[in-house]
Amino acid sequence: MSLDEEDTVDDLLGMSANDPIEVKSVLEDSVEISAVTHRGRVRKKNEDQYAVVRRTRAGVVLASSLPSSDLTHPDRTAWLMCVADGLGGEVSGEVASATATKAMLEFASEMSSWVMQPTENLQLDIQKRVALYSQAIKRELRDKAKENAELDGMATTLTAAYIYGDSAVVVNVGDSRSYLVGASGIRQITRDHTVAQDLLDAGVPAESTRAYGNVLTRCFGTDGEPVPVDVFHVKLNVNDRILLCSDGLSDLVIDADIATVIAESNSTVDACETLVSAALLAGGRDNITVVLARMLESMRPHPLDALHAGIDSKSDSGAVTKV
Repeated sequence: MSLDEEDTVDDLLGMSANDPIEVKSVLEDSVEISAVTHRGRVRKKNEDQYAVVRRTRAGVVLASSLPSSDLTHPDRTAWLMCVADGLGGEVSGEVASATATKAMLEFASEMSSWVMQPTENLQLDIQKRVALYSQAIKRELRDKAKENAELDGMATTLTAAYIYGDSAVVVNVGDSRSYLVGASGIRQITRDHTVAQDLLDAGVPAESTRAYGNVLTRCFGTDGEPVPVDVFHVKLNVNDRILLCSDGLSDLVIDADIATVIAESNSTVDACETLVSAALLAGGRDNITVVLARMLESMRPHPLDALHAGIDSKSDSGAVTKV
């Protein structure tokens, strides 16, 4: 996000690149996920939010005449990761990002019950459900602003990945990014919703767009306009990583360097620490949030994959398709 006058200081708080970077991590049989958020070296407070959720559906056999070898009941485990970057100054930015993050927690709870029971209209179903939660986020932000005038004008970005089987559904609004990092290198899954990106797409030279890099064309705010949400389907393979981050990282550390750090790190914890350190050393002018997941073992293809309209369940790892 661009810096607001009232929300910045010039290192008056004594922040340095050596301040503690506290990474939270979880290690499962099939995935390793680490996450960290840091205020940076300039901001007065941290308006970023993140969440990592594991959702499991399993059957437990309480009694049966069958031999124990026949009683295996494989569970279905999925993970949600999300990052939201708030803006608005004072307390409003963190309220906006927290609102979006809480909505994604609810989305994960609901999604675990229907994403594992795919229908032939899955593509339309995903779009409808994402649209409903988009509307819910907007509605709650408007309601909060009506209750407290100081919150009027607050807004937030949101990027999230829902990982299940050997696939992921990625959603995005704003300029917080999702990346796929694999054997073939790094690939940005999402598209920045900024004026700069629109200009680049129109063929304007990159050097002429930099001034507009933080001017958002889409975000969740308190106005009444609906917000289109981009939705992507991603095929995954062993050792693939999905990275979510706020622009506090991506504005200061180029994609190639992000890929190198991830490839050379021994764990997602090490990668997160190194990425945040790199952003701090580059100036740390914004809040920095990083969530990184690594696929540790071959995950069973999910029946969901075969029902994505226009998507072959046998497509190559790394295939990214906009839903």
